[in-house]
Amino acid sequence: MKTLRKLIMGLLVSIMVLGMGITAFAASGTITITGARENQEYNAYRVFDYEPADESNADAGGIYKLNPVFAGFESYVFNYTDENNAAQSADMADFFKIGDNGIIDASGLTDANVAIFGRAAVAYALANGISADGSTTATADGDATISVPEFGYYVINSSLGSAVAVNTATPNVEVQEKNDIPNLNKEETGATNAALVYTDLTGGDHQIGDTIEYTVTADLKVGGKDYAIHDCVTDGLTLEEVTDANISFAPDNAGLTYTINNNFVNDNGRKGFEIVFDGEPNKDTVVTVKYTAVLNEDAVINPSPNINEAYLTYGKEGNGTHIEIKDYTYPVAIRKIAKGDAEEKLLKDAKFQIYREFDNSLVKLTKVSDTEYKVNPNGTVTEFTTVEADNILITGFAPEKYVLVETQAPKGYNLLEGKVTVGGTTYEHAQEMVVTKNSTVEAVQVEKVEDGTGLTLPSTGGIGTTIFYIVGGILIVAGIAYFIVRRKADAE
Repeated sequence: MKTLRKLIMGLLVSIMVLGMGITAFAASGTITITGARENQEYNAYRVFDYEPADESNADAGGIYKLNPVFAGFESYVFNYTDENNAAQSADMADFFKIGDNGIIDASGLTDANVAIFGRAAVAYALANGISADGSTTATADGDATISVPEFGYYVINSSLGSAVAVNTATPNVEVQEKNDIPNLNKEETGATNAALVYTDLTGGDHQIGDTIEYTVTADLKVGGKDYAIHDCVTDGLTLEEVTDANISFAPDNAGLTYTINNNFVNDNGRKGFEIVFDGEPNKDTVVTVKYTAVLNEDAVINPSPNINEAYLTYGKEGNGTHIEIKDYTYPVAIRKIAKGDAEEKLLKDAKFQIYREFDNSLVKLTKVSDTEYKVNPNGTVTEFTTVEADNILITGFAPEKYVLVETQAPKGYNLLEGKVTVGGTTYEHAQEMVVTKNSTVEAVQVEKVEDGTGLTLPSTGGIGTTIFYIVGGILIVAGIAYFIVRRKADAE
């Protein structure tokens, strides 16, 4: 008898274990997100449990019940802002009701309001500490799969944007990632001399001290999370602080608030600013940031660029394309030589001033050494002096026209004979200098300046003292003749 009892108990336990195994296997499934974005996180929350009438054929029909962890969701009111920035609320009692035996009546849930239902379910889950039933992070753009333990009605929360509801009544289903990757664009839209901004707006050529205007636009998508604009520069550019006045939205701010950090430093050590947006856009909106930077005395010289970089971060570790704007400034070597000297011997102690033809401004300099100067609007040097040892290298010009004005000639030489007229202003003892884009630190453009020596004083064209010699000779001859004639007369 005892043996029979043990056998029956063993069979019952085996049946229970087998039954549990079959149920767990049949109820599990997968949700595949097609078009998933690299590094984005996807979380699945089971709002309704699904009980199929026939577990071997789940598609044949069944009933839904509220997942116990979502208890209270049926009376939840979801407050949100619509695309017109108007405050709205959605009462879950209008979407579904719990009937007899806990069976869900979801007749109020339609294609038109399912997106709001999904957002409400995620908001409720996050507010109440409900853990996701399954998660995945896309390792690359493409498909990403979430394993779920039970059949049910799930909402998928993407770190890119709005929640998406999906019915997982069958073991394996697919849902399309409908959130677009947010886009950022950056351009150089102005400068002190706007004519030197590239036509493709990817940069420009400038003189040190020029102010450059940049414009960044970012497309922020409805429901997106953790948006932030980052902008940073290399040492040759000084950003002016960004304020609220630099930021605008179109059509409006979509319910977003933001904070500005003007002390941002990126992973490469470049300094700049960041704008961090709080909340989720309730509609697609474009944020525009228009700001300026000054090309400063630390600017590197062509062919090296001075770089302004911008990028957008979003969602979970989402990092958009980094856009770089490159600005250049140029060198020139001044070679002071004697006019007509085939050996081009360098002349010392000539002094020069430089004027920019664009605005007739005096170019100020900083002295680096006896043979090198750098353009610096805050510099104290207003003229440079030539030496015998080498050319005078000056860096920091725009590829424009300049005027060299000689204020002191080398000893024994005359000042420049030419003159240059610009916009009604005439510069005496001057020579025009055209800086070209071909000038680099490896192959510097050389501007030759020639001085002539002192001129020979002109002759009057007369016979000078010769007439006195002739007249004197005639007088002497006449005197001798008179003396001879006189003696002859006295002798007679």
